[in-house]
Amino acid sequence: MRRSTNPQIFQMAVKHSRLKWLWMPVAASLAVLPAGCEQPQLRGAVPSREQAQQLRETLAQSTDTPDQTMSGSAEQRTGWATLRGTIKVTGSVAPPVALQISKDVEVCGPGGSPVFSQQVLVDATSGGLANVALYAQGLSGDNVHPDAAGGKTDEVIFDQKKCIFLSHVALMQATQKLKILNSDPVAHNTKIDTKRAKSINESIPPGGSAFYVPGKSEKEPAPVSCSIHPWMKAYLLPLDNSYASVTDTQGTFEIANLPAGVDVVLQAWHEKTGKKLGDISVDGQASWKRGKLEFTGNNRLADGETRELTLVVPAAALQ
Repeated sequence: MRRSTNPQIFQMAVKHSRLKWLWMPVAASLAVLPAGCEQPQLRGAVPSREQAQQLRETLAQSTDTPDQTMSGSAEQRTGWATLRGTIKVTGSVAPPVALQISKDVEVCGPGGSPVFSQQVLVDATSGGLANVALYAQGLSGDNVHPDAAGGKTDEVIFDQKKCIFLSHVALMQATQKLKILNSDPVAHNTKIDTKRAKSINESIPPGGSAFYVPGKSEKEPAPVSCSIHPWMKAYLLPLDNSYASVTDTQGTFEIANLPAGVDVVLQAWHEKTGKKLGDISVDGQASWKRGKLEFTGNNRLADGETRELTLVVPAAALQ
């Protein structure tokens, strides 16, 4: 049976395989292929020295190294940057709804004073929207500044007074300890309903406290409630790092030490809309896509930059 070499096999192996060095033992076996329709008998086939030398020379000329091939085109940060801005509402929103105080009225609504929902809070002067959480997605390793790195264990205070959670949207790292205070003269029952992290349903006596460590991060803020006073509501967001901010009563936010020179994506969340906060216009170098604020391509943050943004939310999005 006559055998002939086929140099196209070697060219295809070099051209189409990213792991070229893994082809060498395969190429040696394919160096001699059958011509014609006879059944191949490869036992004892001797590779072509000429073709093997040609393959070695081709591989040596390649500019791809194993490290480059395995790591892909992952980009390295160029430094650190700060992002700050304001989220404002255009148009009229409905005024806060008065809550029905059905228990411990002398503590929760002293003197008959009304208690209002904190679901949609818009500053009457600036139009700023409070309690919007903005948190980074997918940042890890060298792209996380030491000040924002995970693993923190210090305490975060979470208090309640006059039957209202004083932090309507609270942030923490999953490894931190949440100290839940009860500054009221009546008992509370703090219930945290998470999807990934540890959930609790803890009774806290008057003036007492309890501790809670989530253990795992959440993809969006988890609801917090009181089983004794059902109108009490808040949210807790445990994360793997500290790249997050919640807008204050003026609608302002700030996240420091974000990685510069790489893609950064912030997820936005609001109690009324969840992660589906849409129809937002952005004044500044950023893109808004399906509830996410993106700093990619030519809009990446630069080393040492402090970027100012204004985000405008139509009132209709909060109805």
